[in-house]
Formats: sequence, structure tokens, C-alpha cells
Amino acid sequence: MMILLFSALLLLIILVIRYFVGSKRNNGLKPLVGFGILIGLLSLGANLLFSDSFGASTPVNIRTENLTDKSLKIYTIAFWSNSWNGTGNYVTYDTELKPNGKSDFWFENEGTTEFWIVAKNENNKIEYLNVITEKESEFDFKITESKNIDADKIKIAEELTFKTDKNERMEKYAIWSNIGLIGLLILSLIKIKTSANSM
Repeated sequence: MMILLFSALLLLIILVIRYFVGSKRNNGLKPLVGFGILIGLLSLGANLLFSDSFGASTPVNIRTENLTDKSLKIYTIAFWSNSWNGTGNYVTYDTELKPNGKSDFWFENEGTTEFWIVAKNENNKIEYLNVITEKESEFDFKITESKNIDADKIKIAEELTFKTDKNERMEKYAIWSNIGLIGLLILSLIKIKTSANSM
């Protein structure tokens, strides 16, 4: 996400420069505006590439089906504990599944001891939590409302997924900011060409 934020800041600076430079110097700005558009597109492409499983050493493919009558947000929480890396966890957000909806996603599972499949409703309450310790590369889950989920695990899952929700919102803002700023730069490039032709 840092590359998206850096790109958005750079595009904003280029737009400000474009706005304050007089029309007589517009032609000199073409390379700068073109560079900004290129950087914006490259950052969006890099973000898309790194969200793919390309380069993952031990990806685990997850297929889920929402059998409840609620829209659910689907996550995995992977936990690791080893001598060279200590203990820790990371959360992967998949998508929001409508009732009877299906999804197919992956997460990196290298060195993990277990992972959880978690589903939260629209009020951010845990509806489903499944602890997986098997070392398989593919799993299919039918998401139903769980009962008697361990209260401690619910608390941990709520805290970890809340942080991920916050990061996902920030990433969406950064993506749309880049798209909007690229659009404004393209418009300004058209204006530069138009003003150059009218001279």
C-alpha cells in the first residue's frame, strides 16, 4: 500500500505544479505529466501483481460458500511459531460474500502452525470461526452460523480482523485516489495539447 500512497502524493504534486505554471510553459510540462501518468499506472499494476499468488512458496487455495442468509466478510488468520521467526500472525481478507455466494482465494502458509477461517456479518460480529491445523494445499468450506465458538478466539479474531478492515479501507482510498489523479493528469495533458495547438 505504501507504493500507492507514494504514487498518489507524487501525482498530487505534479497536478499542483501543472496548476500553478503559466500557460506559456505548458509544453515543458508534457514529459512531467506523462511521467506522472506512467508512475500512477505502474503503482496500480504493482499493487495488483503483489496481491496475486505469483512468487508465493506455499500458497493455500481456499474456496468458500456462504450458506447463511447474511452477507459475510471472509478472512483467514494464519499463526506461526518457530525458532527462527518467533511467534506471530497475519490476516488475509478475501471478500464480502452474499447469501449463497462463492469465493476462491489464496494465502501464504509457509511456516504456519494453524490458520482460522473467519466470517463476520455487517455489524462486524463473528458468525463463523473454523480452526484448521491440517497441512493441505486446498480447502473447501461451507460457511454456516457457528454456535459455541470459543470466546477467547472470537476476541482475538475481532481484534485482528478490525486492523485488516482498516488497512483494506485505506488501500481502497489509495487506489481510487490514484485512479482519480491519473484521470486529472490525462485531462490536463489534453488541455496542454489543445492550448499548444491554438497558439
